[in-house]
Amino acid sequence: MTEGNKTLVFLLLAVILVGIAWCSKPQFRTVKVEDIIGKPLFEKFTDPLAVKRLEIVRRGATGEKEEFRLVDVNGSWRIPSHDNYPADAKDQMGLIADALIDLKVLDVAVKMTDNSNAQSAEATAIHTTYGVLDPTGENTSFNENVGVKVTIVGTNKETKIDETLVELIIGKVVEAVGSDPVASGNSVNRYVRIAGQLPVYIVNIDIDRFGTQFDRWIEKNLLDIHSIDIAEIFIDDYSLDLQATPDGNVGIAISNVADLLVAYSSSEVSDNKWTLKKCMGYRGAQREYYEKNLNNSEELNVEILDGLVNSINNLKIVNVTKKPAKLAESLRNGDSFAKIKPDGSLFKSGFYLVSVPDKNNRNGSESVKLLASRGDIQLRMKDGICYNLRFGELTGTQTMSNDEDKKEADKTNKDQEETPAMMENRYLFINADFDESIVPPADIQPLPEIPTTGEQAIIDTIKKEREAKEKSNLREQERVAKAIETGKSRVKKLSERFADWYYVISEDVYKKIHLTESSVIRLKTPPPANNNANPNLPPTTINSNVAPPELVEIDLPGVNGQFKLPIE
Repeated sequence: MTEGNKTLVFLLLAVILVGIAWCSKPQFRTVKVEDIIGKPLFEKFTDPLAVKRLEIVRRGATGEKEEFRLVDVNGSWRIPSHDNYPADAKDQMGLIADALIDLKVLDVAVKMTDNSNAQSAEATAIHTTYGVLDPTGENTSFNENVGVKVTIVGTNKETKIDETLVELIIGKVVEAVGSDPVASGNSVNRYVRIAGQLPVYIVNIDIDRFGTQFDRWIEKNLLDIHSIDIAEIFIDDYSLDLQATPDGNVGIAISNVADLLVAYSSSEVSDNKWTLKKCMGYRGAQREYYEKNLNNSEELNVEILDGLVNSINNLKIVNVTKKPAKLAESLRNGDSFAKIKPDGSLFKSGFYLVSVPDKNNRNGSESVKLLASRGDIQLRMKDGICYNLRFGELTGTQTMSNDEDKKEADKTNKDQEETPAMMENRYLFINADFDESIVPPADIQPLPEIPTTGEQAIIDTIKKEREAKEKSNLREQERVAKAIETGKSRVKKLSERFADWYYVISEDVYKKIHLTESSVIRLKTPPPANNNANPNLPPTTINSNVAPPELVEIDLPGVNGQFKLPIE
C-alpha cells in the first residue's frame, strides 16, 4: 500500500471515529416553546394498568437518600425493600398516574442549546438553581437542591416489551409573580426536568403524592376488623426479663400483675360501652391466682379503652421483618406452640416459648405458651375469632415520615421544625385463633310432647307447633355450624396473612393499644388533698399483695452459632 493510500485510510478511520463519538454522546435538541407548551411531557404514559415498576428517590428529612420501589409480581404489587411485603397500592398508584398522565408543560424555564453538555458545570449550576439535581447522582445526598426522581417502567402496548415510560425529576416551587396562579388544590407549579436531559420545564404537580414512607403503601386496616364486631378484650398484664438462674442456666423472670376481661358493646353510649367482667391477680410467695374486686371509688378508664378501639380500627405499622421459613410454616399450619421449636428470631424480637403452669391449678399441668417481653392483649370478636397481639422489644428509632406523622408532631412541638422528629419502634407479634364458645349458641327450643289421646284438632295443633320448633332448632344448629365453619376458614386465611411477619409499630401506637391494669382502672374522683394525683392511676389497694417474679428456665437456640444474652 502506498503512502498516499495509507494516509487516506487513516483519514477515513479518523472520520469514522469522530462520527461514532458524536453519535454516542448525549444529544439534546433546542427546545422550541411553541412545540412543547400545553402538550403532555410523557406522551407514552397513557395507561396506568401498563405500569410494572415504580421507583421514587428523594432526599430525606435528615439529608440521607430515601428510595422506594414497587414491583408487579404476578399481578400483585410487592415492596422489594421489605422482603416483598404485599402493597395495597391501588389508591396510591391511582394518585401517581393521575399526576403524571397528561402532565402538561406550562412553560419552559431554561432552553438548552444543541451543544449543551449534561455534565457541564453550567448545566449543574442551572439544575442546582431550580432544585432538579438528580438524587441518584454522586455526592448529592445532603444537597438541598436535589429533586424527587420518579421512574415508571411499563409494558409498551405495541411491542409488548417493558420500557421506561416516565423518568422525571421534580424540583423547587415556582415563586408567584403578580396574580399568576401557581396552586391548584394540593398541586403547585414546580420546576421539573426529564432525567438525562437538560431543559427545565414548569408544570403543575403535587409532590406529596410521591412519598417513600412504607406505611403509606400498605393496607391501613392491618387486622381487617371493625370495632362494632368486638365482643371482649382480654388483657394479660405482665412483663418479663432474661435472668441467670442459680444453677447457671438462663431463665425468664415473669412479673405477673393481673388478667382483665372487659366486655364491649358498640351499641351503647358513653360509659355503658364497657363492662369489667373479671379481674384476676397474683399474690404471695406462692403466687396465688385470685379474683380482685373493684371498690366503690374505682371505675374503668373509658377514654383509654376508647383509644384502643380507635387505634385498632386503623392499626398503623411502620415496618416489617420476615420470619424464618420454618417458623412461618408452623404458624401457617396452625401448629400449637408446643410443636414449634425455639427460634432465634423470636428471642431477638422479645418473644419466648415458655412452659408455664396452669393459672387455675398451680400444682397441675403445664402448657407451652408464647410470652412477650411487654405483655399482650386479645381481641375477641363476636364471630369467635380472637386476635392475639403480643408486644416485644424495641427495634431502634427512625425519622418520622415527611407527611402526617411529622405534621402531627409539629402541632405540639414547634421546636422540631429544624430537627426531624424521631420515634421509637417496637415489635408486634400477631396471630389469630378461633374460640367456638364465643359464637352465640343455638337457641334450641324444647319440643312439646304429642298426646296419644284427646281431640284431634288439639293434637294437630301440637304437631304443627312441634314441627315449627324442630325446623327452628335445625336452622339454629345450621347457623352455629356455619358460623364455626366460616370462623375456622377465616382464621386459616388470617394465619396465612400474619405467619410470615414480625410487625413493627411506633411507640406512640404501642402506648395506645398496650393496656395494663393501671391504665384501665382508675379512681372515680382524684383525692382533693393531692393536686398532683394522677386520675388515671388506680388506688394503692388494687396493686397490693403483688406476687414476686416467677423464674422459669428456657432453652435458647443458637443464632449463627451464638446467642448473646442481655445479662452479665
